[in-house]
Amino acid sequence: MQPGKSPHRPASITSASRRGLAAAALALVAAAGCGDDGPDGLQLPVEDHCNPLGFNHCMTGWPSAVFEVADASTATGQRLAIPAETLPINASQYRIDPAGWNVADGFSPSAPVVMSFPGGVSPDNLVGHDRFGDSVLDASPTLLLDLETGERVAHFAEIDVPAADTPDRQALYLRPAQRLVAGRRYAVVLRTSLRRGDGAALERPAGFQALLDGTVTSHPLLEAYRARFADVLAAIDADGISRDEVLVAWDFTTASDEFILRDALSARDQALAALDATPQTFEVFGTEELDGGTMTKIMGEYDAPLFLTQDGRYNPGTVIARDAAGLPALQGTYRAPFTAVIPDCAREATGPVGIMLYGHGLMGTGEQAASGSVRDAAREACVVVVGTDMRGMSSPDIGNIARALTDFNNAGEVFEVLVQGLVNHVALVRAAQTVLATELFVDDPDGAGGEPPRTLVDPDQVFYYGLSQGHIFGTPVIALDPVIERGVVGVGGGNYSLMLERSSDWPQYRGILIGAYDDPLDLVLLINLMQMRWDKTETSGYAHLALAGEAFGTGPNQIMLHMGMGDDEVPNLATHWQARTMGVPVLTPSPDEPWGLATSAGPIDGSGLVIWDGGAPPPPAANVPAPETGAHYVTREQPASWRQIAGHYATGLIVNECDGACECPAACQ
Repeated sequence: MQPGKSPHRPASITSASRRGLAAAALALVAAAGCGDDGPDGLQLPVEDHCNPLGFNHCMTGWPSAVFEVADASTATGQRLAIPAETLPINASQYRIDPAGWNVADGFSPSAPVVMSFPGGVSPDNLVGHDRFGDSVLDASPTLLLDLETGERVAHFAEIDVPAADTPDRQALYLRPAQRLVAGRRYAVVLRTSLRRGDGAALERPAGFQALLDGTVTSHPLLEAYRARFADVLAAIDADGISRDEVLVAWDFTTASDEFILRDALSARDQALAALDATPQTFEVFGTEELDGGTMTKIMGEYDAPLFLTQDGRYNPGTVIARDAAGLPALQGTYRAPFTAVIPDCAREATGPVGIMLYGHGLMGTGEQAASGSVRDAAREACVVVVGTDMRGMSSPDIGNIARALTDFNNAGEVFEVLVQGLVNHVALVRAAQTVLATELFVDDPDGAGGEPPRTLVDPDQVFYYGLSQGHIFGTPVIALDPVIERGVVGVGGGNYSLMLERSSDWPQYRGILIGAYDDPLDLVLLINLMQMRWDKTETSGYAHLALAGEAFGTGPNQIMLHMGMGDDEVPNLATHWQARTMGVPVLTPSPDEPWGLATSAGPIDGSGLVIWDGGAPPPPAANVPAPETGAHYVTREQPASWRQIAGHYATGLIVNECDGACECPAACQ
């Protein structure tokens, strides 16, 4: 059975039946609208700027169409309209301004659904991530419905374990198995089979009861939502769910790809045009011999098109410069750092070799292009390596990241700046193809031999390799760059909202965040708000389109994913999520075959997932940081991995280079 398919009924509701059910629901509302207790209707125990379908927090349930308004100018026909007083306040009493989120035409297609109930929710009958298929069955207490197709959507449900001691502040998560379809409406249905933490029945929100009863209220958000709720009732009825067993239900719209990708695409296109018009220059600051003189490391700076304010300095307040249409505005050029590594094999080869763009790890720098495991892969593939900083989430950005975590009004200093990080990588590829290829990556850069220098690299053979954070942003780099068509992304995945809480790296960032926003529900919802901004630059916004490449004017692209079982820094759940979203198979024999993925004995011609097992124990099932195991490093340390990367670059094939399943190190030499 495919992910999200319901086995027991037709997959969709016909247009005629949908219209009929919606009309019937509206008629019921109109006929029953007489239950008010004042001139303006029933008074709900919820402030006017808060979600009238939730408890415990102004934002829950989230995401919700009660925070949407119609807007014919957007791709979805909707726009977010979160009221000014809705979002959390930090310890300094600064409330988050929703303006940075209200430009969206929907909510993140990648972030989880969040709800909370008085007394918390019992985990006893929730469908966990080891039973995705059960989430579309009738016994599941949580359902996600695609309102266009009528299908149930596979997901897993969990409670926020770190908030177990404060059940009234504890979140219930619904996490889809893969990215939801962009620009589509989904309904959330929570059933009465959900129980309180103590086993008692959960309370139905008064606003939802008013919608079911047709009772007019004085709540402006509920009354604005009432007509739209008819579609939710129609979907519930068509699915065969009794309204009596629905605890609460609502819908939301996912943001369109047009909205999510517009900043990066606009900046990329402007950058390429600027690079076409003006040749790049570079400057070398130093060189170093590595590995007994068999590799040369070079560090310097190169010209990159600039889209940041304040001349691109790492100052507080530096964000994307925007034009009158709200798109990134080119500000000229600035100098970005680069690190390059030339292996001796490139000088000894009979012809030009390829170029490998490397993406660095969490809060690192482009200098990681010269790290040991990258040199091993480069030596095996015989490629020249180049790397730069992922501006927005590199070491020099840490101060602004701390500012954003303590006051989300500074979020643009991270999430917008990441667009510049993507541009810097595209610009480095162009530099490597042109000025670096002709003046730096040459056999006689000083002209000492009296002959014109011979380039060592083939500018048409550019590949990508990224690890961890370099995986997470590497999928977008491959998608956006017009030259790269093959890449390897390792030990990363999609959607930070799934990764963060389970990562062994999370506690230090959580400590900063919770120092400013100490409510556990705030913490959960802030991660959700972050995901809405991260979608524009991380794998979550690109994975479903990256292979075809048409949406970016690139491709088709071939991407090999590497995953280490029991990864403590990037949970395997995130890698599975990306692979399902991309629709790629798992290479077999494999130490694991995740739910919802096809398998292939290979060679796989194109894209696929390779799973490596270094013997790490399984991580905790809950949303808590994994203990450090070293599993995050297993894929990069294996000779079989380096051979596999080299083969993929050379042929586009994914070949099993292990002796059977990749159980390391014995089978991976």
